[in-house]
Amino acid sequence: MNKENFNWRLFLQPYALAVEGFILKIEGIKRQYQLRKTYCPIEIVTGRVKSPDSILDKAKRMKVPFDDIAKKVYDIGGVRITCKYIEDVYKVASLLKSRKDVVLKEERDYIKNPKPSGYRSLHLIMAYNVETIDGQVPVILEFQIRTHAMHFWASIEHSLKYKYQKQIPTSLKERLKSASFAASKLDEEMSSIHNLIQELENSSDMVTNGYDELENEVSLVDLKKW
Repeated sequence: MNKENFNWRLFLQPYALAVEGFILKIEGIKRQYQLRKTYCPIEIVTGRVKSPDSILDKAKRMKVPFDDIAKKVYDIGGVRITCKYIEDVYKVASLLKSRKDVVLKEERDYIKNPKPSGYRSLHLIMAYNVETIDGQVPVILEFQIRTHAMHFWASIEHSLKYKYQKQIPTSLKERLKSASFAASKLDEEMSSIHNLIQELENSSDMVTNGYDELENEVSLVDLKKW
């Protein structure tokens, strides 16, 4: 790759196609749960493709040569799935790992092993072949799966990194760590409550299908029909 005359738009297009395609695919999975009126572990699906400046910055920090960016910078294309409960995170991960159109390259479990900053999330690094007019183009996608509490914490940390150009003051770092611990306790408590509710439902004569009509929101899949 010639760095000076490099066509970033052409390079990033397969990643954009892959991310957009997987948002639709995962929304389709949500729709299957809704049609069956069963509990869906997926809450929100979003995606993004890194900007050229962000890619070059990460490659520089990782000491990745320009020609190896596509092979060694794993999060150029990213899909984020937000869930209610910790157990849902692992259910979604299992759904993705069982798919035939992606191949798992690496799993990074920052829930069981949080980063020193307090960051928690489950990352799946997966290989995917994008269909283009020139044939298949192999890309690597990063799937981030997390709870709402994890996402809230990560979004605050990200905004602080941007504000302080990745040099967050020590006092704020310590408070972020404390907040991460509190978010972890919240996730554990909400999962415990969820499990208790399920046990009560299973041990009673209460008729329930585990489906919340409020989950039947307008999605990309529905919009395509209009």
